[in-house]
Amino acid sequence: MKKSLSLLVAIAMVFSMFATVAAAATNTQSKYDELKAAGVFVGRDGGDAALDSELTRAEFAGIIARLTGITSDSPASFDDVPSTHWATKDINANVQNGYMQGVGDNKFAPSRNVTLQEVIAVAVRIVGLEVDEDATVDGKAGAWAQPYIAAAIEAGLIQPLNDYTANATRGDLVDVTYEVYQVLQSIAKVAGYEVVSATKVVVSFSDGGEVEVELDEPLQLGKNTITVTYNDREYQVEVDFEATAATAKQIGAKKVEVAFNKAIDDSKVKFAVKNGIITRDVAKVTVSDDKKRAVIELTTRLQNGESVVTISGIEADDIQAKFQAEDERVTQLKFKSDKLALQSLQDFSKVKVGYQVLNQFGEDASTVNTPNFYVSKAGATASVSNGILTITATNPNLFYLDEKIPISGHINMSTYVVTFSETLTVGQPSTLDSIEFKGVYHAENKQLNTASTFSDFYVLIEAKDQYNNKIKASDVNNGVLLTVSNPLIFQVKGTLVDNQGPNKDQVAIQLDAPYALGYDGTNTIRIQTYTGKVFTYDVEVPKAATVSKIALSAPSQAVASNDGSVKIPFVAEDQNGNRITKFSDLDGKIELFQPGLAGSSLVLKQDYATKEAYIEFKLPNTLNNEYAIPVILSARVKSTNDISTIQFNIEKAWVPESIFGLKDLGSDLAVGAEVSIEPKHVVVKDNYGRDKNLDDLFANYKVVIDAVDGAFDTINVTTDKELTAKGDKITLKGVQKGSERIKVQLVKTADNTVVYTYEGFIFNVVDSSGIVEYAVEELPKISKKVGRQVDLKVIGKRSNGTTVALPVDAYSVSTTNDNLKFEDGKLNASYFDDGDFGDKDELKVKVIVTIYANSEQFEQEVVVTKEDPKPTTIELQNAGSLKAENGVIKGPKDQITIANLFATLKIKDQFGFEMNPAARPVDDANAAIGKFDVTIANVDDVTVTAGDEVNTKIVPISGNAGTITLNPNTIGTGDSFTVVFTSTVTGVRVSARVVAE
Repeated sequence: MKKSLSLLVAIAMVFSMFATVAAAATNTQSKYDELKAAGVFVGRDGGDAALDSELTRAEFAGIIARLTGITSDSPASFDDVPSTHWATKDINANVQNGYMQGVGDNKFAPSRNVTLQEVIAVAVRIVGLEVDEDATVDGKAGAWAQPYIAAAIEAGLIQPLNDYTANATRGDLVDVTYEVYQVLQSIAKVAGYEVVSATKVVVSFSDGGEVEVELDEPLQLGKNTITVTYNDREYQVEVDFEATAATAKQIGAKKVEVAFNKAIDDSKVKFAVKNGIITRDVAKVTVSDDKKRAVIELTTRLQNGESVVTISGIEADDIQAKFQAEDERVTQLKFKSDKLALQSLQDFSKVKVGYQVLNQFGEDASTVNTPNFYVSKAGATASVSNGILTITATNPNLFYLDEKIPISGHINMSTYVVTFSETLTVGQPSTLDSIEFKGVYHAENKQLNTASTFSDFYVLIEAKDQYNNKIKASDVNNGVLLTVSNPLIFQVKGTLVDNQGPNKDQVAIQLDAPYALGYDGTNTIRIQTYTGKVFTYDVEVPKAATVSKIALSAPSQAVASNDGSVKIPFVAEDQNGNRITKFSDLDGKIELFQPGLAGSSLVLKQDYATKEAYIEFKLPNTLNNEYAIPVILSARVKSTNDISTIQFNIEKAWVPESIFGLKDLGSDLAVGAEVSIEPKHVVVKDNYGRDKNLDDLFANYKVVIDAVDGAFDTINVTTDKELTAKGDKITLKGVQKGSERIKVQLVKTADNTVVYTYEGFIFNVVDSSGIVEYAVEELPKISKKVGRQVDLKVIGKRSNGTTVALPVDAYSVSTTNDNLKFEDGKLNASYFDDGDFGDKDELKVKVIVTIYANSEQFEQEVVVTKEDPKPTTIELQNAGSLKAENGVIKGPKDQITIANLFATLKIKDQFGFEMNPAARPVDDANAAIGKFDVTIANVDDVTVTAGDEVNTKIVPISGNAGTITLNPNTIGTGDSFTVVFTSTVTGVRVSARVVAE
């Protein structure tokens, strides 16, 4: 391949010394020895350097090839260079790169000696100098060579000579080549490359440097040549590009590792995990330094079943990596030390040791039954609490130092038992040995500053004794002094506390208010043990942001008189120009002014899910203007002259004006198949072009469909033709091949006036001749529990790729086990009894689908399981007067009870079905309120107006959801708190902010 221009210039600089070096060569032998060791020169017969000998054109071609790195895969095509010639490929490489030429008549003359003018010509070609074909020189030279010699002299490559036709010796060429070799050695070489993406390659060089190349055109699969510039030199790099591939495996109860065949661009990649038929939420992704591995942490534990990771953002098409997930299993109990710590040196009746129950991945098991311990010591009894085993001995058989105590036991996990056995040694009493600070914690992730409520912040620590056991706060408090370096910034509570942190399982230092508010800076927390050990941690408290500027913006859409309320966009900034968005940072610091429009208001409010502030302009309920009404709204930063004013119009009331179409509705169906139009499919717009929810319009409007030509031919309507209420649907059935254009009308209910008619939707009905292929969608694991029938989806495809809905009578279904029945388009496994499974939890059954049109058969093996349904995912939903949206539950204060809050949970099992303990009390018992723990925390009593009942009794509480009582009489309008429901069966949890209205 050709060398880069910068490399050629470097070679040219060396060749410019040619005349001088050739005339006065010194230490030529040592230069030759080094070049020979580098593989550039080869000795003559017997290894002789033959420096005074002349060299042949074949030898010259070999030296140039080895020096510059040019190669050829094929032999030369000259008549006098047979394919067996030792230099045939070197000669061909020189010719292909334009460095050397033949001597005429398709001959190369490989055995002829090389002249100085030939060496100069090669040098000029390597450098790429411009050659004037009419140029001549004074010295003796061939006519063909004179233009090359002239170019070399003009460029300073050589000094003029008297005779250029003289033969060059091997010694002459050694001196020149050595100088070229020295330059080449100083130039970095391409050491390798890494393909980050189709448009990004990182090239590494021999001196340790790297260049990231952003390509204008994406790489093609296979070999690609790219150009990279490094240290002002251009390099041509051949890059082999292969499609990204990935494999996945489960490495934890809630962790999946994905391995890639090459580095990925982690700034663009996204991961989605499907476990069986359940999509798992991704909590965190950690990509390795080499970008070839990613660890995905999920919010809930994986369940046994075929699973897949879908990776997007790398290739044009998504990449999928399948893996087999397994249920978490307890596999071992591990003691945290080989020592049993005495209670004290005055009390030899008790010893303690910490333990962990681990799953098959070596993690702390998420849920576990209490271990049963057996102690081989007469009269000794064992008890456990919070991962600590306490053994109590009785007189006269007390413990003594270095005593060996055999301990065995088991953990009963219902379907299996884990046993353990170990001998521990009685040791010295537990003492505080180390403290590791874990950072500042706030339950709602607020940032600490001088305006904070300091008692809401905790510094989390991990305290351990000399046996590496974690120590509770009470044990730490007994042996330490707790101080701060600057109580003007903040103080600390006198003792440490337990049950803090995200999982309520950590020891913490609670901060306290300073002597005087407003001091910022670094405050050092100091923990000193009575034995002299000191642990310190620096906490930075920045100055609180102060609001210095606010700017309002007019709403981006029209504001109609019957909109009820509208959010007013705004930007607030602090003294440093940073945006302020939190309600707590703006509350009480800005003033809002609205026009004298009776019944209107302009109020700063809080989004309780995000804690962000928004400004709401509430319109009067009785406003019914026929013309636009101008309004002026203003905001001012308190105690400043910074004021922002906007003006916009309140337009006349909005009304539903048009139907824009039908969305998310399949238009192709087979003869005999059905499709339904529901309110969610109808796109309604008002007179300002805004989308409106049809469900909200049914009090005054309805939707009616009909055939555009007045008669349905290819489809029949099997239900009423109207949508008049939420939950209604219009069902259409294909009756014959053809197309049917329908009209969808928005009609006033009161007088049946047609507001708008949409005629742009066409149903296409096809018979078997219009279907080019059939398919059966993959079946998930099927539960034998009642109410969990699984849809068997058989579809057809047209030649244009569109999917066609098929009627049930277009195919037959049979199974290899009569207890798995096909009923009404669904597979029903509730006919199985537990006895059908024998000693197994699962059975495999084959499902055979036969298409009547072409007798094609599809066979799938499905798994039927008797495992109990367990809560796997939890979503929020509206329930009664409580409305749930974006993680916030709002409702009347007298309706906020534990039972009503629990009713807002939509709980789904591992099969994707909503669990209903009221309708299926046996099968769905795991979703009953008694199987959930509830925590109420972060109580926030908002300032209320006169007449509202101020909450003074709600305090953070936790316990079983079936036993905790939340008295609505203690909740005032505007009060809020966080409620967390956690399944005691699976550990899956949901958190919501509750706001009383």
